[in-house]
Amino acid sequence: MTSPVNKISKEMGYTRDDFMRLLPKAVGHADMEVRDDEVLAREGDGKLLRIEIGPESERKIGFFRIPKLPVTLQFSGYSEPDVAVALERFGRAFQKGGG
Repeated sequence: MTSPVNKISKEMGYTRDDFMRLLPKAVGHADMEVRDDEVLAREGDGKLLRIEIGPESERKIGFFRIPKLPVTLQFSGYSEPDVAVALERFGRAFQKGGG
């Protein structure tokens, strides 16, 4: 059974360019359509992931400057387990750091 729409907002520590470079890995084999501040990732079985990209800014901590990019993920046609799998893949694609 699929849920109506699951909406999740995140603050990513990436520039827009870095986010867009890594995004194909995050959406797997879905067909991506990039519009200005929106990405539509469609899977063949009726699933649609809509990603809204907010304005890029930075977080300042002392002398450090860390990029900050708000994104909103909207899952349509996904079951709860499908959303969990997609979020895990999304998280792995954008994971930073080592071991």
